[in-house]
Amino acid sequence: MSITVNDIINKLDALAPRAAACEWDNPGLLVGRSDQEVSKVYVALDASLDVVNAAIEEGCDLIVTHHPIIFHAIKSINDETGLGIKLLDLIRNDVAVYSMHTNFDSCPGGMGDLVCGKLGLKKPAPMEYTKAPMTPNDGNAASETASAEEAPYGIGFIAELPHSMTAEELSLLVKEKFQLPFVQYYDAGSIIRKIACCPGSGRGELKTVLGHHVDAFLTGDMGHHEGLDYTEEGISLIDAGHYGLEHVFTEYIADFIKGSFPEAEVLTAPLHFPAALV
Repeated sequence: MSITVNDIINKLDALAPRAAACEWDNPGLLVGRSDQEVSKVYVALDASLDVVNAAIEEGCDLIVTHHPIIFHAIKSINDETGLGIKLLDLIRNDVAVYSMHTNFDSCPGGMGDLVCGKLGLKKPAPMEYTKAPMTPNDGNAASETASAEEAPYGIGFIAELPHSMTAEELSLLVKEKFQLPFVQYYDAGSIIRKIACCPGSGRGELKTVLGHHVDAFLTGDMGHHEGLDYTEEGISLIDAGHYGLEHVFTEYIADFIKGSFPEAEVLTAPLHFPAALV
């Protein structure tokens, strides 16, 4: 019996219901036909031009990404923009794209749990609770009205380190565990015992982080002003890059699809940190 894009979507939706995504997000089937037959799947963090070209060259029928290939409204699809070129190539070659973004960030077993586990930590609580969707997850339906204490859905995590570390030691641990070429950090000068983590972009999370009374914040997409803001509050800031923490999505989802559809061939984008130092 053949596999369709919709068959794979249904499995991924059970893992990370789209109803769990933030209102501003755009997860789901963004390119292609739901009834299309699938024999090869390509999994990546982003639907970059390299990823799209690789998937087409390998004869893949579906690309599964974390970040949506279409995020904001578009008024035209043509060869005058990078996005337009990608969309034209995907449609011309009948390659579908399905993205699971903040729904995967917030679901039980999702991004926060993966990052926490990679660091060898236990996740007692999300950094920021989100409402659980009505959609069943692993056979158990959760109420949208569930309280923060009851809802297992949430962004990031709060965790205690197994032993005290300096900002440099924690940065080196993150660099090693996530196989990164570099990690940037702002040292508040105090010993770190308790951390908050928001994989991806942590911009705008200062108030939330302060409420958890942590010693360090691990995230990505931060800059000079954020570094000063956090250290002035006595919190060390560890910036592993947006890609740096979230690339664990690729291997996890590839294994999930292989386990659910052993007859399908699943390929993954190679580990490639997009930024470099000179």
